[in-house]
Amino acid sequence: MSFRQRLSKLDQLQRSRAFKIAMTVAVLIAMVVLIGYGLLNESDSTAGLRSQMEQLPSTVETSTGERIENPEIARAQLITQMIENADPGTIIAVSALFGGLILVLVIWLNLGLIYPLFALVGAVIFFAGQRLGFPLTGSIIFGMTTLTLVFILLMRGMSLAMSFAHPILAIARNVLAEAIRMKISLVFIVMLFFVLAALPMLLNDNESLRYRIQSFLQYATGFTYIFTALLVVFFGAATISYEQREKVIWQTMTKPVASWQYVLGKWLGVSTLAAILLCVSAIGVFQFTEYLRLLPAEGEVAAFVPKDGSDITEDRLKLETQVLAARVAKIPALPFSPNDASFDQALAMHIENERRLNPDYNPDSAERAAIRQKLFKDEMTQYLSIDPRAEQQETFTFYGLQEAKEKNLPLTLRYKINAEGNRPDMFYILTFFFEDGTMLPPRRTGLGFSHSLTISPEFIDDTGKLAIQIYNGQFFAESNEVVRFQANVNTFTIPPDGLEISYTVGSYRSNFVRVYFVLWVKLALLAMLAVWASSFASFPVACLISGGLFFIGESAGFVQGALPGWGKTNVDGDPSLYRTVIYYIADNVSSLFKVYNDLRPTKRIAEGELLSWGRVAGGVFTLGLVTVLFYGLGVLIFRRRQLAIYSGN
Repeated sequence: MSFRQRLSKLDQLQRSRAFKIAMTVAVLIAMVVLIGYGLLNESDSTAGLRSQMEQLPSTVETSTGERIENPEIARAQLITQMIENADPGTIIAVSALFGGLILVLVIWLNLGLIYPLFALVGAVIFFAGQRLGFPLTGSIIFGMTTLTLVFILLMRGMSLAMSFAHPILAIARNVLAEAIRMKISLVFIVMLFFVLAALPMLLNDNESLRYRIQSFLQYATGFTYIFTALLVVFFGAATISYEQREKVIWQTMTKPVASWQYVLGKWLGVSTLAAILLCVSAIGVFQFTEYLRLLPAEGEVAAFVPKDGSDITEDRLKLETQVLAARVAKIPALPFSPNDASFDQALAMHIENERRLNPDYNPDSAERAAIRQKLFKDEMTQYLSIDPRAEQQETFTFYGLQEAKEKNLPLTLRYKINAEGNRPDMFYILTFFFEDGTMLPPRRTGLGFSHSLTISPEFIDDTGKLAIQIYNGQFFAESNEVVRFQANVNTFTIPPDGLEISYTVGSYRSNFVRVYFVLWVKLALLAMLAVWASSFASFPVACLISGGLFFIGESAGFVQGALPGWGKTNVDGDPSLYRTVIYYIADNVSSLFKVYNDLRPTKRIAEGELLSWGRVAGGVFTLGLVTVLFYGLGVLIFRRRQLAIYSGN
């Protein structure tokens, strides 16, 4: 029997129903076993650590002889929580679930011969690259091959799911088929897979693990969103425009297909393509992030095993509490606001002093607002600066910590100080006091970079408030009754983003799912904008309209932050009609995209910020209403469009 005949028999075997059922049962059994193993392996991963935590003394004695609650208890609770969140049992269970579903699709789509062959070729190229001296090229080809196989599998699976006899599903299925044939979509798909496959190879092993994972999450998620958004803009605009140009739309609309079905089918196809690309990217990003997470951090011999025998390294602590987390962060409330009367008085005094030099000095409202803003920033800098001799300390108050108090969640204090040009050989000693008089052991602090400190939620009062006094120095007990304060050399300043209290309320993995779901919601809106624009405009104009709206939405936050610096006056301080008109237009337009911009999914996943289901629901509701609005406009316009006329070439 020839090799071709053997392949033909194997193909007949894989297409038989009995073979598919038997293989599906085998895959499902293996999947259930692996999921059970992962969940059981996760259940007792912190039993030893919890036993050690129970043996810790409840109180300890400070350098001044005071008995305080043992801060190691809160630290041990935090480490326990981090190990539970990072336990490989969960990733084994999740990987088994997705792997099993993918294998079932391979079996029922008759790809059991083709996919193993391509996977084998990719593996051979990868190992050949490692052996023959081109590891980067081999790894990129292997990564692109894997992503492409998953993409094609999901595309065929969605086409099969849309195979029911319905006009909307038929149009959406044709859109997915177009995505494979059209060069404009293939370019972006290939570029996306190339970037995702190359990014892991560009990470620097000499950098801290926290920075590597944070950079990978930020760039991988950001590039995924940008490339998919550009694909949605161009492909969404092309799918209607090109059909009219090629007169294909005549064959569709002469059938019993209503305008609303046609527009909805086009949007469903484009948004499904975006969902498939996001799903492929999410699988790759998630798996590689979990792989990096189990690598040794700085100062570790293995994951969560420090070299010096301590409980946890600084790099691992920052990674698990500030990146791979779903945390709620609070910044200290200022004891003053820009609207305080004291700034009115300071503004009046400034104007009076200027008039002594220039009697004609009369600033307009925009210049007065700019001066007032500068006075506020100067006051905030003064508040965040601690002189070791004059005030010695400053009190910072955090509000809204009721949840951490009620659930007894350990707090992470992140702080950073600047002084003396942030010399790397200089260290300042900081001391932290709480409202009840408790003093934590002094902290040796480097300049110009962030430090982390674990705090017990017991210091939060019943209203959810936490007040912390930070001293620029440390205390010594010279005798039983005499305590001396030793100050640092110079004043240090805390930057505006240099002080933060956070607590973890969920898993990074569930936050990851919410982030990618929100990315799809934003892309679904963009798909509707592209379809709506192409319902009345040619391809270039539709791309310009939808792409322009996408750019405005993504830059709305930057515009809102930059407007105060733009102002309404020229460099000489004179009122400018040109700048005033631009100011109000930019302010009103960017305000319309506030909900769209406030979601910030990419920033949240890279910085470990919680994207709650409540915020997701609010964003989905608002963006969904906008999508429905543009869908209605698209249907109304499309009904009145002369399909036999095309203005393009």
